[in-house]
Amino acid sequence: MSNNSGPSVHASVLQFLINHGYKETIAAFRREARQHLDLSSSEDISESQLVADLSKLQIQRYSDDLIDGDGNYFSKLTYDFDDIHYNNILAVAVNPHTHAVATSSVDKTVKVSTMLCKTDAGISQRTYRHHTAPVLSIDFHPSVPHLLLTTSMDGSAVLVDTAFEADFGEDVEKSGIHQMFKDHKKYVVRGLFSPNQGKFIATASYDRTVCIYAVDDRDNAQEDSLPNYKLIKQLGPFIGNVETICFVNETTLVIGVRDDNYLHYINLENWQTIRVNMNATGDDWVSFSPLCLSVSPDGSKLLCTTDHQSGRTILFQVGEAKQLKNYYINSTDNKFATKKHVWHPSGLYFYASGNDDNSISVVEIKTGRIVATLSGHKAMIRSLTLSNDIGLISTGFDNTLKVWSKPMELIR
Repeated sequence: MSNNSGPSVHASVLQFLINHGYKETIAAFRREARQHLDLSSSEDISESQLVADLSKLQIQRYSDDLIDGDGNYFSKLTYDFDDIHYNNILAVAVNPHTHAVATSSVDKTVKVSTMLCKTDAGISQRTYRHHTAPVLSIDFHPSVPHLLLTTSMDGSAVLVDTAFEADFGEDVEKSGIHQMFKDHKKYVVRGLFSPNQGKFIATASYDRTVCIYAVDDRDNAQEDSLPNYKLIKQLGPFIGNVETICFVNETTLVIGVRDDNYLHYINLENWQTIRVNMNATGDDWVSFSPLCLSVSPDGSKLLCTTDHQSGRTILFQVGEAKQLKNYYINSTDNKFATKKHVWHPSGLYFYASGNDDNSISVVEIKTGRIVATLSGHKAMIRSLTLSNDIGLISTGFDNTLKVWSKPMELIR
């Protein structure tokens, strides 16, 4: 609704909701629009006045800087791997240099797989078992091709040298550990390198904290040596479990917390914190929690998937409370549904999971239209990632990894 809508229009909307018995919506509307309503007035609005007022509503269409989609997105199921893991797959990541795909499973393993050819589902694998519990997240270093970060339900984070060759007789699955961090007390749900040089590592945990590690320059004198990291700050405790984190740039991290209506922007150089209220009205009511955060390819926008049963996903201007658009996709009352999204590299679309039918929605950023539905998974999708060269990769509880490319094109 346009900000030009005055108190009379807001009152008419409320009267309309009352007349039609939208009880839950009434409660939410009273709460969020209270600054525009004279709730002391109990005078009913006539039907003619109601129609006249509602006709004044101006619907805010789209933000001026959102661009029309070009129809160029990944939607063709190209590969379907069902023999990488034989248990639920929890996480997936793509090496930006080698295009190797790393996956984790409830069997506590991480497997790095290399696709061998264009036409056959041939892969080579290397298996790691560095954790004592399932691995919840995986990330590759942005500039060191063979450095992998994994985080686990056992409270640890591990840096793996995937180029390490085990000595004869050494347990290959347990080899290659470069560093291990045990600074969290509960599940570590996400671990990320900062996106450009990998100067920082951030880990998010259900112990309500975020740990920040920085490259220790004193231990990296040799040019060809792997970077070593040291803990420089533990942020928190926050109000609730830390559900999601993402880097805006090399030195700015965004944190999303359960039962908290604020996003927390942290400058990792001076620890300055900016809290951004996710409520458009500016109030402190918590009606949803952030589940997945990511920054657009051009770095200007922040997409936030929430746990609201309406499927609400909000597009923010980075660093601001300004909501460019709200999307309502994959609505469900299943509180155990895993809701994820990932941007298309053009920034014109995003992919969203969390549907009851285990499909993936391709959403046009400007209009909010679902332009395609990707069907194929037989159980809940747990993780999405995207490679410009490979396509969209999805994994889940049907024990499969699926690759979606552009129609009529093969993976190169």
